[in-house]
Formats: sequence, structure tokens, C-alpha cells
Amino acid sequence: MAYPPAPQYPPQQPLPSGPKTRPSTVSAVVWTQFLTAALLVITGISMFAVQASVKDVVTDQIQTDPSLEGSGITADDIGTIMTITFAAVAGVYLLFAVFYVILGILNNKGNRPGRILSWVLSGIALACCGLGGLIGQVGETTYNVNGTEYQDEMTQAVEDATPSWVSALDWATLIVFIVGSLIIIILLAVPASNEFFRKEDLGAGPYQGQPPYGGQPPYGQQPGQPPYGQQPPPPPAQ
Repeated sequence: MAYPPAPQYPPQQPLPSGPKTRPSTVSAVVWTQFLTAALLVITGISMFAVQASVKDVVTDQIQTDPSLEGSGITADDIGTIMTITFAAVAGVYLLFAVFYVILGILNNKGNRPGRILSWVLSGIALACCGLGGLIGQVGETTYNVNGTEYQDEMTQAVEDATPSWVSALDWATLIVFIVGSLIIIILLAVPASNEFFRKEDLGAGPYQGQPPYGGQPPYGQQPGQPPYGQQPPPPPAQ
């Protein structure tokens, strides 16, 4: 009895090999995040470095201001104001820098959660640190000391005591927050970036992960033997 030949299955589709090519839009996002982080670190460290000297200058200026004589402002009060003005802002900058580095690494690898978190962080940076900080720089700052509000005197004292290069760094950081956040939000939404962050379709043949059956002898048959039920051909005549 002759057995039918083994069925021939279509060859398995080859799986994608190697990492996906990163588009220029994603590369621009990653570099923007890394450069923003570097500027934030420089600005944050600078604020920490000049905090003590600025506090001393502001203390002398405020305590010798005739218009504030008898106000009851002490050196400790001024130290608290300087901590809020410099140390708190510097701490926020350094924290944002850490987030930007982590998200830049994730985006470089095509990580989808990293892309979503980049949108969230950029939105916060744009609204709070960028535009909010810009409004604070342009507008007037009011300082509350022991329940009394001081505006012109304290603001002028802090501006006079702050080195010009630190003020320039702070302005540059605000601009980078605004421009960089817009770049990240827009470039992560373009079609090329969508394709890079999309999950790969690893679909294959009917038996994924198994080698194709085509071209292999039936089970139990040795290579070179005729199918079951068929006689081997006679030897050639001598």
C-alpha cells in the first residue's frame, strides 16, 4: 500500500533582524533632552555655588537700607528667602535634568512609555518652568517676611547681588525649557517617530518558531530512501 507524500508547508516568513533604524526626528529629540539636561545641571550647580555670597550681599544691603529700618528683618529671614530663591530653583533644575537623561535613553531605544513620559514632562516644563519662569522674570517678585510683603527693595537687592553670568544662565535655561519642550512635543508626534515607536509585527508562518516541513522526508524515512510502499529501482544492467 502506497502512502501519500508528506504535505508541503509554505516556508516560514523570516523574522525581522537587527534593531530598527532611528529616524532623525527621534535623534533630534534625544539630543535636545541631553543638551537641556546638561544646561540644567550647569545652572543648578551655579545657583548652589553663589547662594552664600548672594545671601551675604543681600543681608548687608537690606539691613543698611534706611527705608527698611525698624522692619525687623533679620539675617535668618534673608537666609530663608535666599534658600527658596536659589536652592529650591536649583533643586528643581537638577531633578528635571535627571528625568531628561533617563527619558533620552529610553527614547533612543524606541521605548513607548519613555515617549509618553517625554510628552508629559515637556508639557510640565513648558507650562510651569518655561512660561511660568519667564513671567516671573519679567514681572515683579513679592517677598513675604514675617507677614509683611516687600517687593521693590528685596527684588532689587537680589538682582544686584546675583552675578550677571548666573542671571544669563537662568535666562538661557528658561528659553531652552520653552523651545526644547516644543521641539520634543512636535517631533515625537510626526509619522517617522510614530513608526519608530510602533511595536514590531513578528507574525510568521502557520507554525511560528518551527522550521518548515517542505523538503524534509516523512517521519521514520531515511534520506535517500523511496517513499513507503514503493520498491527501490532495479540496479542498472551490467
